[in-house]
Amino acid sequence: MPRPSLFTSPAYLEPLAETGCVGAAVGWEPLPMPGAYLKAHSWGEFVFDQAFANAYAQHGYDYYPKLSVCTPFTPVPASRVADSATAEQLVALARQLGATGVHALFLPLHEAQALESDGWLHREQPRYVWHNRGYADFEHFLAALTAKRRKNIRRERRLVIEAGYRIEWRAAADLSTVEWQRVFALYAATYHARGQSPYLNLACLQQWARRLPLAFWFCLAYQQGECVAMAYYFEDGDRLCGRHWGADGVHALLHFELCCYQGMERAIQRGLQLLDAGVQGEHKLLRGFDAELSHSAHWFAHPGFRSAIAHYLARERQMVADEVSALGAHSGYRYATSELE
Repeated sequence: MPRPSLFTSPAYLEPLAETGCVGAAVGWEPLPMPGAYLKAHSWGEFVFDQAFANAYAQHGYDYYPKLSVCTPFTPVPASRVADSATAEQLVALARQLGATGVHALFLPLHEAQALESDGWLHREQPRYVWHNRGYADFEHFLAALTAKRRKNIRRERRLVIEAGYRIEWRAAADLSTVEWQRVFALYAATYHARGQSPYLNLACLQQWARRLPLAFWFCLAYQQGECVAMAYYFEDGDRLCGRHWGADGVHALLHFELCCYQGMERAIQRGLQLLDAGVQGEHKLLRGFDAELSHSAHWFAHPGFRSAIAHYLARERQMVADEVSALGAHSGYRYATSELE
């Protein structure tokens, strides 16, 4: 049986709907099957298919609605389509709702392969993961890196200290009302800087804190007594998952400290096996992360588009495989990571 994930649990999914972060009004209509949504757009999924939508439009077809099986705004692998019966139910539901296809995102490899055997299309993309290879402490991890990378990380961390930042970990459940207002403002500022509205609202974050009190943590940075930046994390079994960061302006090197080094240290201290940093950010390779593959599976109702997309994905998978191989050549480690196991 696949290990249950926090990110597919009712405690994580229900607050998203109860606080309006997902719903028909925002193009994320929850369906009776947990973790399944009727989508009117492709935002918030992190498996980018806007090119497919454009191809449909160029031929006079609508790409939406589509049926997505995922955790909204959360690109973390988890079991979602555990057997052929579930896959058949999803296809039947898509046909019933007039959806153009079903997209099961961030799957374990074996689930993507099983769906591929049933005629779905298998898609891959890079993701970045830091592995705890039995490190006793952060210095033990640094010893595995090249001298150049080790020196660079020490310099970055030293500059953070010299700039007067104080870093503190806090359980989300322990934040005061004033602190909640501050951390949410920092989170929202990241979106506002791009001219966007934040995916999540304060009520959702607070519900997670109540329902997942042992799993939800904030890493906060203070300068001159004021909280100026934050990153938040979830502990899910043996992994630490970093999700979002925010700051009140430009704070040189603070992003790496909160989103990389602090997460690594915490994983080491708590005996967690990996830090999942999501699907974007090649800069993480120089800081000890490994490039790996994430997997998704896709069923398309239109046979013509399915055939065309199958050809596209075959080429894309080869390019992604080549990219991940090339990224591995730029690892920060002194030896191939397989030699460090």
